[in-house]
Amino acid sequence: MKRILMIVVLVAGTIVFTNWTQQSASNEGDLQEGNEQTYHFVEGHAPVWDAAIAQVMELADAMPEDYYTYKPHDSIRTFAEQLVHIGGSSKFIANMFLKDIRPEGPPPQMDVAAMSKAEIVEFVKTSLEETGEIMKSMSDEQLAEKIKSFSGNEMTRLEGLLLVHDHLTNHKGKANLYVRISGNDPPGYRYY
Repeated sequence: MKRILMIVVLVAGTIVFTNWTQQSASNEGDLQEGNEQTYHFVEGHAPVWDAAIAQVMELADAMPEDYYTYKPHDSIRTFAEQLVHIGGSSKFIANMFLKDIRPEGPPPQMDVAAMSKAEIVEFVKTSLEETGEIMKSMSDEQLAEKIKSFSGNEMTRLEGLLLVHDHLTNHKGKANLYVRISGNDPPGYRYY
């Protein structure tokens, strides 16, 4: 039995390795001929980003409007401010690291407390969709370009794109806790 299993593993490994090397050689040939690569990071990332947007929107819907001013501690943002931060900062970071669009002066301040739930949800949804469009406009070659991080360290635009998603994930997790701590039911996590 062990012998048969070992043979199956070796044959499967050989097939996978052969297919991978043939695909790699094909891609190298495409690149040498000036054709585009067969894989584009942003196309692969788009469905994951769209799922993240949907999850943020589910969180926004899960929190009753009366709780949009809720914050678990005086030193942190309200739920509404957390959502607006997710939308606004995602677009801000994407513009900065992917398109070299740097703001002139401080970012505009929004009176989040004066906004309705519907206005906040629309702002966040629009901002995240626009962020996705910025991401989708990037080629693999552009994503390989070197830029400076907030702290002045060198990184690639791809790392900047991943930072946008990581930042959204961080604040989405916080918003999820706000919903739970306030006694409401957050949506369950799911894969895209």
